[in-house]
Amino acid sequence: MLDRAVYGITALRYAGSNIVEAMMGLVDQTMVRWDFNPTPTRVVEVVDRLVEGDTVITLFPDEHGELHPGPQVKVDVLAEGTEALVLAEEAPGRRLNDLPRF
Repeated sequence: MLDRAVYGITALRYAGSNIVEAMMGLVDQTMVRWDFNPTPTRVVEVVDRLVEGDTVITLFPDEHGELHPGPQVKVDVLAEGTEALVLAEEAPGRRLNDLPRF
């Protein structure tokens, strides 16, 4: 059985109200460290990872700067046909808007 990659998003870049890039990296199997450090990644590339069956999660910083896994990211198709990133579930302090900006 093939293990799917797990990517983590630590920050977002917006153009107006639309997410245009995510700071995304490949998380190791232990979910404790990076296999590949986060780099700016266009939204279309994040969508490609999701379509390929990979998992994309959010990683939220705590007060000490350590990252903790948050909800999974999924794709939502807006009325005009644009693909957007949304969370599988949202909780206070764990929404996309709560991620740092870069």
